[in-house]
Amino acid sequence: MNFRQLSALAMSFALVAPAAIADMGIAPFVGYRMGSSVDIETAGASTNGQIRFRDTKSHGLTLNFDLPEAGKQGELYFGRQGTSAKLDNGLFAPGTREIDLTIYQLQFGGLYFPGGKRYGGFASGVFGLTRLEPDDSAYNTEHRLALSLGGGYQFLLSEKLRLRLDLRGVYTALDSGGSVFCSGGCQLTYRSSGYLQVEAGAGLVLRF
Repeated sequence: MNFRQLSALAMSFALVAPAAIADMGIAPFVGYRMGSSVDIETAGASTNGQIRFRDTKSHGLTLNFDLPEAGKQGELYFGRQGTSAKLDNGLFAPGTREIDLTIYQLQFGGLYFPGGKRYGGFASGVFGLTRLEPDDSAYNTEHRLALSLGGGYQFLLSEKLRLRLDLRGVYTALDSGGSVFCSGGCQLTYRSSGYLQVEAGAGLVLRF
């Protein structure tokens, strides 16, 4: 099962199961994502360097459903960012210092509104997977565990419509010593246990 099929399955489950017992909200969003660098080394640790992910726009979808306890909601988060990875020192392959890639997140968790409301200030936490998918099929696609924590505010526009503003930190865990994107002959490995991205986003929540 590939990532797109997994995403579709998770979305379908979230749409069908909670709808029978709770009100829901769906919110397409657009944002901007900024990231930290990742330490790497060549085989034998003869050369150290860093991978830097370019700061770019992001977009995606959040889906929420009310839980029995007032002020709490379940949340499914799907995010996508088209970016590039650039090596400060070294090459992914002969003549290649930078590669284009798409970063996906599929995560599940919850939202908490203090005071038992369903709008206003909130805190969020979700956990799941990050997919690092190079545009060039010569490089390996990678899947890593990820955790997102953040907060924001939902402005009540009407009973069925909210404006949602988010600020979240997305941490993706890396296997220190694991390979970096490349397939046969790759000499690069991660030295970092993970990397952090910060995403600011805005979207409209449609309640039904």
